[in-house]
Parts: sequence; structure tokens; C-alpha cells
Amino acid sequence: MKKVIIIGASYAGLYAAKELSKNKNIEILLFDKNDYHYMQVEAYGFVATKYDTSEITISINNFVQKLNSNITFYKKEILSFDANSNTITTKDKNTFNYDYLIIATGSLTNFPIQVPNIQKYSTGIKTLQRATQVNKMYLDILEKINMSSSDIEEYNIVIGGAGLSGVEIAAEMSTVFKNKNISKINISIVDGMNTVLPNMNERLVSECQKRLKELGIQIYLGSFIKDVDEKNIYLANDTQIKYDYFIFTGGIKGITIDSQKDYEVNKLNQYITDDYLHLKGEDNIFVIGDVAEVTYNNKYFAPTAQLAISAGYYVASYIQKEINNSQYNIMDTFKPKLKGTLISLGGNYAIGLLFNKYFAKGFFIHMLKHFVTKLHRNALS
Repeated sequence: MKKVIIIGASYAGLYAAKELSKNKNIEILLFDKNDYHYMQVEAYGFVATKYDTSEITISINNFVQKLNSNITFYKKEILSFDANSNTITTKDKNTFNYDYLIIATGSLTNFPIQVPNIQKYSTGIKTLQRATQVNKMYLDILEKINMSSSDIEEYNIVIGGAGLSGVEIAAEMSTVFKNKNISKINISIVDGMNTVLPNMNERLVSECQKRLKELGIQIYLGSFIKDVDEKNIYLANDTQIKYDYFIFTGGIKGITIDSQKDYEVNKLNQYITDDYLHLKGEDNIFVIGDVAEVTYNNKYFAPTAQLAISAGYYVASYIQKEINNSQYNIMDTFKPKLKGTLISLGGNYAIGLLFNKYFAKGFFIHMLKHFVTKLHRNALS
């Protein structure tokens, strides 16, 4: 049997494992330091108390038990890998060998190094532990409101980053407060780019900005954060923003692993891959998900769950074909095919671009997003 090791129970890692498990001639070892998969795409609902922990996590043990017996899960953190000896080493100094290695370690929040205090005074949502801190803050506010006959004192929540996570969190939080007729909770979004949802379709950008304004969210665009202290955020254009709680969602940083070679990474700490998602320079090591730089026709594709899932399927199929001596030809390179974008903007309202062509908004898109999420949960549960 050929042995495939997968590092990381991310979307990419789990879908690769599921596809590979269909081949009983492949032994699969899945490693992750946690025994759950965190559905970070649903974090906006969790931090705003729309969902509880059970709705945004999936048990890896349950996932593995429903697959063939040729897959084993190890709750272990990986210390390093060695491409010369085809081995990985865990933090507790155990060594495992592989024929193929898939790195699917995901990413963490990318706190800008030029703003040294930002990590000290803000909270990200890329891990369940961090998202739980935000959830607790939000619950505390709601509890104070419920215990008081009058509105609570003014409270300022600032979200750094106007990308997908930032606008979804802001909209969901604001909708809850709006529905409760709470006027003294101020929510703001800050981003150095000149638009919300940078690099996305103009129809999504326009509708998103309109929705955020309807919800009373203050938007600061076009000036980067230059400093943060325990009470204020300072922008490069000398704007000063007061805050009581600061959530930072402004980008990702790939989680790489120590190795005996120095592999090339980009400015987001993502491994550079070839057209087949091989780690550059290695024929039996693949990189998928947030930790991989994916380009096609000289275009960079930003990390998304959709891209990660398709990469997981692709690499699993590639390995199986190679094992069966059915070599890929030049036309079989990885071609990112995104079916569209769905964005939750509070309550039962969402916007979307279907098949990257058709714009739609409202309750139907909200239900479609909910349906897609449920499909993935069922596929992994």
C-alpha cells in the first residue's frame, strides 16, 4: 500500500482525505493538533451569537469513523518534514514515513508587522479560541443590555479589514443590535483600501457598501492603520478612532512547517507551488488550501473555502492516477473553477454572484448560502 500523510484537518485536508479514502490500496494518516475542524467561514454568525460552537465545528474522529478503515487520525502537532527521507516528525518526537505528503495547514491572522501594537490590542477570528473571545465579548454586551431597563453606555466595536470576514461580522453584529433597538453600540470598519470587498465584483461592492450604511456602520477607507493603543486606533491620514473592542480580520498568513530545505514562500507566507500544486521542487509533496499560493494564467487566486475544497479533490485524484500509472498530461494542471460568491450581510439578507456572472440579493441568497454550508457540514460529518 502507498502511504499518504495529510497535515492539517482544514477544508482542503479533509476533502483530500475523503476522496483518497475511497481507494483501499492507499493508507492515509491525517494529523492535526486539534480534534475538530473549525468552519471559519461561519465565524461571523458565531461571534454574533447566531450559532453556537457545535454548529461551527466538526469532530475529526466522527469524520474518520465514517470513512474506510484505511485512514487513521492522529491528534498531534507536526514539528517538521524531511523531503530527503520522506518523513515527518511530530512535536512529541515521533517519526512517520510517507510516499506522498499533503500540506494543508491553513492560515492565521496576518497582523501587519509595521503596526507593532495591533496584535496586542486586537483579536482575530482565524482560530476557534480567538473567535470564542469575540463571542464572549458580544454575549457580555447583550447580558448587560438584558439586565438593564435602560440602554447601556456607548460602546465602540471596530473591525479592521473590509474583506469578506470583516463585512460579514460587522453586518451580523449590527443587525442584532438594530433588531433590539440598541442605539449606543457603534460599529465601524477600517481598511486601507479604497473600497469594501477589495478586488471583488463591482456589483457586490456597491450593494455591500449600501447595506453597511443602512445598518449604520461607519466605514473608514483609504488610509492604513499606523498605530494602536488601548483606547484608540490611529490612521495614516491622522484620523483617530476610539474603540472599546478591536477585531482584526485584515488578511491571512500561511502556516508553514519547519523542513530541512528552504522552500520559497510569498509575502503571505504561502508556499509557492507548481501548476499541479506540488511544493516547488518536490514531486511527491503537495500544498493545498490557505497555505498554498495558487496562480493560473498569471492570476493569483485569493484563498477561499471553495478553492481549498477543489484543490483537495484535485490532489487526491492526481495521487490516485499516479499510483495507478495513469500520468497526468499537460492539460491536467489545476484549474481553479469558482462557482460564485455568497456573502451574508446580517439576519436573513445576503448578496451573491452566481457562476461569477449573475448578481442576486436578499432572502433567496441567504437560504442558498445556508444550503451550501449545510451540504459541506453533511459531507464532513
